[in-house]
Order: sequence, then structure tokens, then C-alpha cells
Amino acid sequence: MEAPQPTEDVAMEHPLPTNETVVAYSQAVDWRTIEEHKRRFNQEIKSLAADTNNKQLPLDELATATGIPLSTVYPEHEHGNVILGHVGDHTFVLGSFVSERFRFGKTILQAIVPYNFNPSVNHSNLQETDNPRTRMRAMGAELELGLFYEDGTTPTDEAVREYTSIYRKHAHRLGITPTVDREACQYQVEVHVAPGVGYHRVRQSLDGIMQSLVMASEATGLRTAILAAYPIESDFKLTEDPKVYSATDVMQTINHSFPEYEQRLADVIGRYDMLPDTNFVQAFRLQGCHIHLDIAGRSEALGLFTFYTMLRSATAIANAAILKGSPFVNGTCDPDLICTREYLRRTTVTGRPIELPLSPHLMPDGLARYAALIHSERANAVTRGLLCEDGLGTDISAMHNPIGRVRPDLGMSKRICTIESTGMPVNISASRQAAALADFEFTHALVENYYREYGNDLSAMYEDQTLWEIIGPLSLAKYRELQDQSDREGTDIVLETASGRKMSLAEFYEMKRLYMHRHLMDVDLIAPRDIDDVYMSLNRMLEPPSGLVAQTIEQYIADPKTRSTGNWGKIMRNAFIEEGGTPGSHNPEIVLKIANRIHNALAARYET
Repeated sequence: MEAPQPTEDVAMEHPLPTNETVVAYSQAVDWRTIEEHKRRFNQEIKSLAADTNNKQLPLDELATATGIPLSTVYPEHEHGNVILGHVGDHTFVLGSFVSERFRFGKTILQAIVPYNFNPSVNHSNLQETDNPRTRMRAMGAELELGLFYEDGTTPTDEAVREYTSIYRKHAHRLGITPTVDREACQYQVEVHVAPGVGYHRVRQSLDGIMQSLVMASEATGLRTAILAAYPIESDFKLTEDPKVYSATDVMQTINHSFPEYEQRLADVIGRYDMLPDTNFVQAFRLQGCHIHLDIAGRSEALGLFTFYTMLRSATAIANAAILKGSPFVNGTCDPDLICTREYLRRTTVTGRPIELPLSPHLMPDGLARYAALIHSERANAVTRGLLCEDGLGTDISAMHNPIGRVRPDLGMSKRICTIESTGMPVNISASRQAAALADFEFTHALVENYYREYGNDLSAMYEDQTLWEIIGPLSLAKYRELQDQSDREGTDIVLETASGRKMSLAEFYEMKRLYMHRHLMDVDLIAPRDIDDVYMSLNRMLEPPSGLVAQTIEQYIADPKTRSTGNWGKIMRNAFIEEGGTPGSHNPEIVLKIANRIHNALAARYET
């Protein structure tokens, strides 16, 4: 298909703040000034919060320590609020806190979350604030998975705690990150890939995670459901944690304000034969892979640019498609979808996609909308206030949107800010997962390279049609359309890029391989072989040179000749049919049998 010709209006048709807006802000308030005041503010907050008797917000004391006047957007502090620093006529966000309802016994000082993005860092001064050259950024990830017993019963809270404890011990012995977190559902956990650089390191880490999961399963009898949605028949009991109850309360309240979403919940309950009293959170059974990539110089504008390009591009669609696969929900095989994750996400109003996160500094109404969302208790965490969506006539937090989010709130000493992709499901193949993660890492380097030269101006990207096809932003309508197609087709999807050109996933990744070789040669920590390892691995999975493609669950997971090849979602649907099931039917016995086959194949692959 012939690509459209560039037009002079391209740079004006997107919602990103203009380069002029960003540069004007940095000229009014120097980036070094903001960094210094943020450092002093965070240090004083940490010191004051150590005394649990400090129940109030001592703004005057904080202002003295920070070195500038401070204020809050709202005068009272029982509800959520934003703390502002003032330099001349300009303000910038230093931190935020949620309402008392969501503090879970913390004092105001303990509840303050730092805002680490720097709105004065832009393409013209990024080389001063960070390494003068683009380099591969540290990438971390989290994988969500479910737990069940062989007979289909679900574990107690105590059993899950034992499982996670044993997982940590084995992970530590294997030299991988032992972090494992609980999810909202009692039967789900989240394991972590430590931040690092490179495909081989990520692949090694993921293999270690899979091996540790198998070891924990052997010790406890609990089995793993590493699928895009929790598959077996279950009440999806929520954990007894105040944070879970508060999140459930918020989601229930918001969703019940919209009859359309009450009907969506009823549709999901009927489609998957869930219990009649299933609430919005219990219907929300998706399991994903979340990627975090560091943002150079803590640049707020670069965070927005990366979200708008990389996370809304054909690259995001392709990397989701190669990992998709789970036709099962609550013992039902979906009649149409080979991946049910995005359908489940749409059950809640918080799962609406957003065009762009709010910028409290670089958008005319950004600060007011951000503060109002936190203050109104429609966002139960300060970062979620940036994920604002008003398509239904009122601002709500689209915290579960399928695109991703920006994270300016990580509290570690380095004050790392990240871009987070939330659009990818988890996949039982360590090879596929590692390759998709590494592709995002390379793509992120492309984005940063471009931003350093052109900032938020997309004209040069549009002139380079291959780059436009790789990271050009899709419209939200096209993004949803392609997600829908890959939910039905998986890796068989015909991908459409921002230029309108259509191609297979294999053709797309080969195009990326050739482009990366030409345009990442000067990026630190990237060698030509690193690029080939990722994209040749992806194409071996999509179009194996041998012609041998996995047709069964066991072949996909454990057969050295065919593992990670084939269409994972269709493999599972075909297994359901071969076991005597009919797509669309509620048949928990067959779904459980398939879930056990998946776990047994994983055990065969990683048993030592």
C-alpha cells in the first residue's frame, strides 16, 4: 500500500505540548533550580515523616528547608492534595498525597509521594541533565500469574504466603530478583524482573523465574496459571487487605455511576458464567507483563512523547500480539477470542484508553484536573491522577487503560522516573517475553534519539516513513481496532502501521531489524549482534526456518524443536476442542485439564 505523503500540518495535529511551550518553561525556571529544590524537599519530608507524632503538614517548616515558598492546591488536607513550589511567577509540583481514606493509617507526611519529573528538561538541554548520548535504558518488568491446585480448588491466603516464601528462597539461590508481590485476588501473585540491559540478561532472568515457580510448585502442590487471564472456575476471592478494599470501593462507586458499565459487567458475568454477585474487581481477571523503562533526565516532556509514540504505535500492537493467548475465563472457552484480556479490561470504566497522561506543568488545565481527580477520591493513588480521561463527560482515572502510564513517583534515592507499558499480557514462553521486552528497549532508544534532536515535533518522524511505521502514534480508534483483531487472531494478525501500510508480524520485525542496524549504531551498549539476537529470535518464533511449528501445548512449551512457535491462543482453543469442548461453552473440567497440561509442560521444561 502506498504511504501517504507528508503534509505541513502533521506537527500541529497532536496533543503533545509544543517545543516552544517546553522551552519557554525551562527558560523561566532553570532545570537545576527545580532539581535542587526537589532534592531538599524530599530530604526534609523523609526526615519529618520518621516522627509518627507529626500529624499535620508543616508547610512553613517545609518551605524553609526547601528554600522557596510552598502552597497546596486545596486549603484542607483531609482529602487528596498537591504540594507546589513557587519560583517567581511559576509553580511546579513537589509531591502529592491521597485522602485520609486511602492513607491506611499513615500520617500526611508519610503519605506524600514525590513528583520526580522535571518540566524544565527538554530536547535542548537533555544533554546537560543526563548522559550526552543516547544509551540503552535499564528495563524492569513484572509478570502476573495465577495459582491453583491440581483438582481445581483455590489456595488459602496462608498457602499463597508459603508459596511466595519458597519462591523467594529459590530465586535468591538462582541469583535472580526474589521480589514477589500479592495481587488484588488471593489466587494471584506478581514476580519481578530486575532492572537491567539486554536481551540475554532478561532471558536468563525469565528462565530463572520460571524455574523458581516450578520449584515452589513442587514444594507446595500449587500450580501456575501463566496466561493472559485467570482461566479456571473460581470466585476470584479478593485478598483481605485495606488497600484492596479501598480500590474495590472506588471502582465500584465509579462504575456504578455509568449504566453502560453496569451492563458490561452483566454481560461479562453472563458470557463466562460467573457468580451473580461478582463485582467489577472480581470480573477483572487479566494477567499481564508490565515493563518499566527509565526516562532520561527525568524529563516530563520526554515521558509524554514516549507514551504518545512508542506505547501508542504499531510496535505496541505487535508486541502485545506476539504474547497474547488465553481463550479461557472462569472455566469457559470464549466463542470468538483467543485472548480475553482486553475484553475483561473493558468491563471497567477505569480501563478506557487515554490519549495522553496529564502534565501538571505543560498543559493549560493539567494541574487543575490532576489535583481535582486526587481531591475528589476518584483516584486512590497519586500517579493514577495523571491518567485522566473525560470521554464520558466527567474526569475519571483510567488507571487500567491498555496503553500504559508514566511514573514520576518512584521513591528510591535515584528518583527514577519510568514509562510503563501495561498493554502486554504475560506469556509462558520466556523467549517470547524476553524478545518483546528487548524490542521495547531498542525502540525506546530510537524514541530518545529522535527526541534529543527534534523534541516533540513529529514532522521529521513523518518524513522518515519507516520510523513513522515503527513508532508513529495510532489513533485511539485504530489502536482499539488492532487490539480487537489480535484478540481474535493472535500472531496471525495483519498489522497496520501509522502510515496505513499493512504487513505480517514477521515482516514488521524484519523491517525493524534493518532499521535498528542503521540508526542505533552510535547508541551506547548496543552491538549489531544484540539487534540480530532479538529480531532473528522473533522471526524464528513466527516463521521457523525448519517449517516445524508447535501444534500442541506440550510442543509450544517443552519441545526443543518447536517451543515458542505457533499461535499460542489457537493452540489452546484447539486443545479445548480436541478434549471435547465447544467454544462458547462453560466446561470447567476441560479448562482445568488444559491448565494442568500447561503447568505439567512447564515443569517438564524447567525441572532440574
